[in-house]
Amino acid sequence: MKRIVLLTVLAGLVAAGTALAGANGPSATGGSHLVAHDVFGLQTLELQDFGFNATLKDVGSADGWFNYRDVEDGTPFSADGPVTCLTVIGRDAWIGGVIRKSNDPTVEGLGAWWHVTDNGEGANDPPDVTTFLGIGSLAATQAFCDNHPAYRFPFAIDGGNIQVPPS
Repeated sequence: MKRIVLLTVLAGLVAAGTALAGANGPSATGGSHLVAHDVFGLQTLELQDFGFNATLKDVGSADGWFNYRDVEDGTPFSADGPVTCLTVIGRDAWIGGVIRKSNDPTVEGLGAWWHVTDNGEGANDPPDVTTFLGIGSLAATQAFCDNHPAYRFPFAIDGGNIQVPPS
């Protein structure tokens, strides 16, 4: 009887340890907003809200969601969808997903990608960094995560917080 109880307790501890180990895998979460002027042929590009949550499931796949809202010279744009890929190196994350819903129906079903850097939480730390949303094919989205290119257009966020915990 003691052996059955001991095995049951051990099985429970193993299951709990496995769940905790999965919870500590590579991930990135955040919310950010910023305003940029004279970029990408626009006078004003306002990132109103960019929220995301991404967790690595297996090599090459991820789980999570993203909500993106910007205003491009007065014209609003929105895109939402699931996260499908994630690469984390240090405090940087390359994240991709599929646009499931947008106020621009021509981008629904396309891939979306972005790169973020977590620069810490302290009052003296520099602001976190993000890119605006890139849009293209699903293959280009996966390649972005796989190849984790250097920043082309990084922007320090004006508000919000990006977290890429060390894994």
